[in-house]
Amino acid sequence: MQTLISAAREALGRTPSRILVLGPDRPDRSAGWGSIGATKVECRPALLEDDRDWDVIALVGALEAERWDRWLIQRVHRALSPKGVIVVQAPNLLDVFSLGGLSFLFGRIVREIRRRFRPRSAIPVADRAAFKGRRYRSAQLVAMCSGVHFSVCSCEPSGAWFPGEMGRSTCRHWNLIARREESLWGAPPALPFPVREPFLADFETRMADSIASRDRWAAEHGPSPTPQAFDLARFAGQPVAVFSPHPDDEVIGCGGALLALVRGGAPLTIVQVTDGSDSAAFIDEAEAVRVQVRLDEAAAVAKQLGARSLVCLRADNRALRATPELRARFRELLESTGARLVFAPTLTDLHPDHQTVIRILAEAMRDSRAPKPIVMLYEVWGLNTPTHILDVLPDMPTLEKQLLSYVTALKVDDYVHLVAERLLHNSYRYADRPGYTEAFRALEGSEFVELVLGHAVAR
Repeated sequence: MQTLISAAREALGRTPSRILVLGPDRPDRSAGWGSIGATKVECRPALLEDDRDWDVIALVGALEAERWDRWLIQRVHRALSPKGVIVVQAPNLLDVFSLGGLSFLFGRIVREIRRRFRPRSAIPVADRAAFKGRRYRSAQLVAMCSGVHFSVCSCEPSGAWFPGEMGRSTCRHWNLIARREESLWGAPPALPFPVREPFLADFETRMADSIASRDRWAAEHGPSPTPQAFDLARFAGQPVAVFSPHPDDEVIGCGGALLALVRGGAPLTIVQVTDGSDSAAFIDEAEAVRVQVRLDEAAAVAKQLGARSLVCLRADNRALRATPELRARFRELLESTGARLVFAPTLTDLHPDHQTVIRILAEAMRDSRAPKPIVMLYEVWGLNTPTHILDVLPDMPTLEKQLLSYVTALKVDDYVHLVAERLLHNSYRYADRPGYTEAFRALEGSEFVELVLGHAVAR
């Protein structure tokens, strides 16, 4: 442990003032941490919401006991001071020479075999099985920390049973040390944007299903012209509505545009269609919690966005259907808000709930007595062939804050960096520069209705 403590000080580049040690409540957990001159060493089992500006945070026996381990790493990132250091001691997945390690590895092999026979999904799905702890490969730890913008200094074995490479591979623990970088590319102090071509190649490989869906649609309906800048002034002061299938889709898909429109005086109505209760983060929660928590998060975000109103239709996320009742509510909202601009998921979105919302909206617009608004199709799980783009680089810190307010979704997946990667992809592809760019396909209302009710949605 003393070697790990010294390495943490070296990575920080100075004597730390404040050290937080997280992990099981053991008398020896703080042993040694005060020896490097810190003025405050605090030990406890969990991170608090208001933790900030720690120089070093050490996870000793904590990460493997946390169901949402990546979310814990991301919270630690927020709790560290600039260039602060995270220390992780976690058990090795390939420790086959201890009873606990061998038992865990056998169970992992059985789960992986079962997973092979499940249908593949382009949409990430969290593991809903009962949580029994974790073990890690070194590459897995490094990738998880790098993914939320830590710069990994080292990941070394400890407790090796044998010398050499075999001992390294089958060690008892991995000791990782990483330095906190800015959470977003381009943020001050500058975290450089990744090089264009390798980034695009990696992103487009991972998004192959979404790209294939987009390209099939474009082959049938024709590619869009060169995207033009989204003319926000055209809608200054005019009513705007966004239809969000799940709480957080409005920020993921068009948060920058909504911020800009509100600044221009547009009265914004956010329509949350479902209660978001299908999240895997609710695996251990009561029904009353499942159906309310994400809507409470949506209310906080709506306030941050400056929305005029938030409408929660409370459709069951676990059984969303295009019912006459929902169609009537959509129609009433179109008529009562007088929205001249409506945001909805893109027609090539792969998520079935998003396709259902698109269809309900088209049917409601068909039946409405109000003038048909312009529809701006936004990206969540599908990519656009865009007609309009919007530079949202100045608003990225605000969008990050809003996404982080959706704690439930963030437990399951890192939407902050998923969004950042997509917006950087759009900026490289459509603006030919590093940055963050939202991409939309604009349709006249009658065209949108015709396309959707003519079944021109993702297949």
